Amino acid sequence: MKILIKSTLFCALLLTSQLQAKTPVASKGVEEYFNVLARDKVDFEPQGMVCERVAVREVESIYPSANYDIINSIRYDDKKTTIGELDVVVIDKNTNQVEAVAEVKCWKSFNGALKKAKEQRMRFLTYLNRSIIIEDKDGKRYSKDQFKRIQKFFTISQAGGMNQGFDFELSLNFKELMELRGRLLDCKAQGRCPQR
Repeated sequence: MKILIKSTLFCALLLTSQLQAKTPVASKGVEEYFNVLARDKVDFEPQGMVCERVAVREVESIYPSANYDIINSIRYDDKKTTIGELDVVVIDKNTNQVEAVAEVKCWKSFNGALKKAKEQRMRFLTYLNRSIIIEDKDGKRYSKDQFKRIQKFFTISQAGGMNQGFDFELSLNFKELMELRGRLLDCKAQGRCPQR
């Protein structure tokens, strides 16, 4: 039992240090992300969506697409109403098991954002033991069993969040993310970018 706990703790520490040390996409700016995200058929009207889409791109450096599927916006419901949503879910292609779940919060208040992210994680874990339906925005369903052995839950914020308790921070700050969102909304409104 002690070996299992030490092994689990070591893996968690290793992953945390990987998240903090990996910065290959840190040099990407608003223009580069605009060029990438403008092709996404996503509604950027919800303020958090731009942060989630940037997070997906930056998490790809830790979980390469050869081995993992990274899915944005998996919701869970009780067959009547949506209970919550998981912002970023990483699935191991070999085992078809969820490897990691990230809550992404880009708010002006880091404290409020971190508190909300932790509440959302607890809500999901509570409902995972109940009768729920888990599906992505395209209607693909996932079993609760796929979520039983999650290796890592982590929180992601805009730049500056790691000093405020977040596990990972994006390369863009809040102002840059809102500028990016504005440009994407304008592009879609003018018909130059794909619509959802």
